[in-house]
Amino acid sequence: MKYSALIWKYLAIITLGLFVFYLDDKEFFDYKITLALICMLSLLKSVYFVSVSYRKIIEASVREIAYHSFMAFMMLNIAMIIFSFAIDFSCLYQVNSASFIGVEPHLNFWETQFEFWYFSVLNFSFFGYGQIMPLTISAKIIIIFEVIISFLTIVFILSDFISLKESITEKFQKGKSKD
Repeated sequence: MKYSALIWKYLAIITLGLFVFYLDDKEFFDYKITLALICMLSLLKSVYFVSVSYRKIIEASVREIAYHSFMAFMMLNIAMIIFSFAIDFSCLYQVNSASFIGVEPHLNFWETQFEFWYFSVLNFSFFGYGQIMPLTISAKIIIIFEVIISFLTIVFILSDFISLKESITEKFQKGKSKD
């Protein structure tokens, strides 16, 4: 599998998140428009991550890709999901610090980034210790997106990969035998 093209796509997604930092810093828009932009980009990114994962399952089934190669892809995918949502949470916090409760106000920029990365890891893994909690609708919406992606990734993709692969392979073999 070639990961270079995928990594470039993921970097583009993360760059979009960082672009929101720039937009907010320059205050081009009312902060409500910036919050809506963050939510919209998060939704688009969520759809992208789910579709890429699904396509990789199909590809792994049809091409008989080794399980360890598929798992390497999923590790990269999960890391990018967590990192990109951490950027989303950080952007929300930068735009409206009332978006989350539990973030210490005395933290510097990098400590705040770590806090949101940690928060994203907990959300993705379903642990959610409750140290940081969303307060605004936009923060709750983005957390819902991450939880849905996490559920789809963990439950449907990773836990059922073997049965999905067998089912898809069987379906494609039946399609080939009809031709």
